[in-house]
Amino acid sequence: MKLRLYNARILRSPDEQPTAGEVRTDGDTIVGVGEPDPAFRADREIDCGGDLLMSGFCNGHTHAAMSLFRGIAEDLPLEVWLYDRVFPLEKNLTPDDVYWGTMLQIAEYVRGGITCFADSYFYPDSAYVAAKNANLCLALCCGENSYSAFDVVRFIEKNYLKYSTMSDRVRYYPGLHAEYTCSEKLLADIADFAAETGAKTYIHLSETLKEVGECTVRHGGLTPPQYLHKLGYFDNGGFAAHCVYCDKDDIDLLRQSGVTPVINCGSNLKLASGIPPVYSMLERGLRPALGTDGTASNNAASMFREMYLYSCLQKQSMKEAAAVPAARALAAATEDGYAAYGFRGGTIRVGSFADIVRIDLNAPCMRPLSDVRAGLVYSAGNEVVRMTVAGGQIVYEDGAFHIGEPLEKIFAECEARRDRLLVQAGFSA
Repeated sequence: MKLRLYNARILRSPDEQPTAGEVRTDGDTIVGVGEPDPAFRADREIDCGGDLLMSGFCNGHTHAAMSLFRGIAEDLPLEVWLYDRVFPLEKNLTPDDVYWGTMLQIAEYVRGGITCFADSYFYPDSAYVAAKNANLCLALCCGENSYSAFDVVRFIEKNYLKYSTMSDRVRYYPGLHAEYTCSEKLLADIADFAAETGAKTYIHLSETLKEVGECTVRHGGLTPPQYLHKLGYFDNGGFAAHCVYCDKDDIDLLRQSGVTPVINCGSNLKLASGIPPVYSMLERGLRPALGTDGTASNNAASMFREMYLYSCLQKQSMKEAAAVPAARALAAATEDGYAAYGFRGGTIRVGSFADIVRIDLNAPCMRPLSDVRAGLVYSAGNEVVRMTVAGGQIVYEDGAFHIGEPLEKIFAECEARRDRLLVQAGFSA
């Protein structure tokens, strides 16, 4: 499909101011930006009425199917939330549960302009099918641990081979849940697999003070980044979700190892886990990506809210209003995430994926049009998204969803499956 989106303001990248013009797409790729091309023949032309066109968001860390558990494990610290509520619910998950939970999350994603996500969860085939329905970019990041009742290493090897050559809109990264849920042998085996294949690895890292403290006790004073470095887990670089309790030495080690921290402010605040040292990461040369985490812990999948928290929490922590300006938060939510996961997106440029969001500049929260980038970070919410284009396909437009399943069926399936999982876990439905 060829699209021509004209009469628009275009935010080509977070470091630039919007300019007037049009965007043209052919298949999954942007083929023109700026002035009109009289020779271009579009299948559909859309007058944007002066609205903003920007890159879709990259949700750099999430567990999409955990949308099934939204609202049923509330006001709990991480350890209680995870071990007493989430693990019992996950014990009875099926591939179909993960498919429908991911579809529910995808509906929320496209409503809020998310066109790419890194999913760390079970049954990757189910997540892949759901993402393909909506043509979203997907980085599959295995979230298994030593409690899994099968050979995790063989599972990861199989999926790495399967997904690594499937599509340029799909990536697979060998990953594990966390240091505290994985044996040293399992961590070392995945490190060995990464060494053999050249793959980057993925893991939850230093999310709580308790996690860090217990790791140092178990491993001779080594923090989680230091312990994983000792095992060679990040020898090819990788991704570390959360990084709330990383000191300067840890940050330097992550940078030297080529690890991208993925920050999840909303989830960390709700679980009272803490505030990550984003300002120090940026000052020491890291370019963190930004994620929502799963909606069982957040509970919203809004990159607008995450951008606001990413910036404003650092202003408070550093007692410096200029810390982490709006453009830097916008970069973490778009081009930095896309680049980290190896996708050609995150900007509105020729050759980038046609992952485009139309922002309603007539929304009251965006007026007056003094500083559009600041408005996106500090003022806007999902309600300003009028259209989401994923890989050249319109997947959301003015209240209409085109994601492969009707919303009513998604809602019914998810609520029935939630009720079954609650009963099977011994909780009240």
